Amino acid sequence: MKNFSELGVSEQMSAVLAGCDFTQPTEIQEQAIPIALSGRDLLASAETGSGKTAAYALPIIELLQKSKPGPGNKKPRALVLVPTRELAVQVAAQFLRFGSHMNLRVATIYGGAGYDRQIRALHRGVDVIVATPGRLFDHMQNNFANLSMIQALVLDEADRLLDMGFMPQVRKIVAKTPEKDKRQTLMFSATINKLVEQTAAEFLRDPAMIQINTGRIEPSAIEQRILHVSEAGKQALLMQLIEESNNGTVLVFARTRRKASYIRNRLCAANVLAEEIHSDISQNRREKTIAGYREGRFSVLVATDIAARGLDIPTISHVVNYDLPDSPADYVHRIGRTGRAGRSGIAVSFVSQEQRHLIRSIERETGCNLDSNLGPDAPPPSLAKRKPAVRRFRPRKRFG
Repeated sequence: MKNFSELGVSEQMSAVLAGCDFTQPTEIQEQAIPIALSGRDLLASAETGSGKTAAYALPIIELLQKSKPGPGNKKPRALVLVPTRELAVQVAAQFLRFGSHMNLRVATIYGGAGYDRQIRALHRGVDVIVATPGRLFDHMQNNFANLSMIQALVLDEADRLLDMGFMPQVRKIVAKTPEKDKRQTLMFSATINKLVEQTAAEFLRDPAMIQINTGRIEPSAIEQRILHVSEAGKQALLMQLIEESNNGTVLVFARTRRKASYIRNRLCAANVLAEEIHSDISQNRREKTIAGYREGRFSVLVATDIAARGLDIPTISHVVNYDLPDSPADYVHRIGRTGRAGRSGIAVSFVSQEQRHLIRSIERETGCNLDSNLGPDAPPPSLAKRKPAVRRFRPRKRFG
């Protein structure tokens, strides 16, 4: 495997990466960075957690370093469009981290937060905008965001942008950037289907194509388990798993906002330090909750699929699907929250009688045989037969 210097990254950037403990590039970084540094457009398929943010952030920062703006220029020179607020925050943090040597100016634009701070940042001038399409389009309509100087455009999680219905706004935003032969466009997607290819043909010019980990989970990184359990038995089973996690960092996925709140309240009543994030929680509180989770101030986070993409916390040791998602792709993104940055992880899914039909489609998506003995009459597990906890859970004070 090559190091970052061999990929064409400057010595200055290599030093920054070494200070961030980035020593060896991931597969997507190794393949994408030289192409992006050459100035060519790129369509890449890479799963969440593969290191794709650095795969486009590093070349863009190098580009901005070499082509410094003229005196007094406040217009952004790079734009990254993402589907969710959480991903926008994560991506912006990476740009700031990797661009610390050049005092990179980054504006994070998303809904659910106040307009004033975002407007002030745009007015002061920025190098990079990381934005969700809806809020950025609002700023453009009010003449607060001028994209006429964009040199690099990124569509991150393009499949998700399509699924969430953002493309009409994306088209209007891209139309305000320079023509595609006068900008570099990098497009990343978890999967490349016909619709993604059509979108790439619309926005990209003669792109190189890379496909990494096309929908498959790396078995050595994430141990996947399923446990057959009735709906009524899920809470007790979750408590046992938390107790047996050896104080690991646990992320629990629930199907609905109400269910997430219910699970979190039950955990707190049992003296488990837990918090929740979902769309009913304000953006400001979500950011504070994620910061506390990252810092280890509490060990269990209960979330809806709002956290299935963009939540990059390498210390997450366990993902628990309290409810299985209907979409196999959502399953892949959920369990991809663990087993990150070279670590191993465990993904446990509770399967009630009503959800057993979902297992086969998930197995096809992941290429893993989750339960070779699964059948319509398979009995639920006997908790008494499970391996006893090695270390008992010790309740701690509640966060916040």
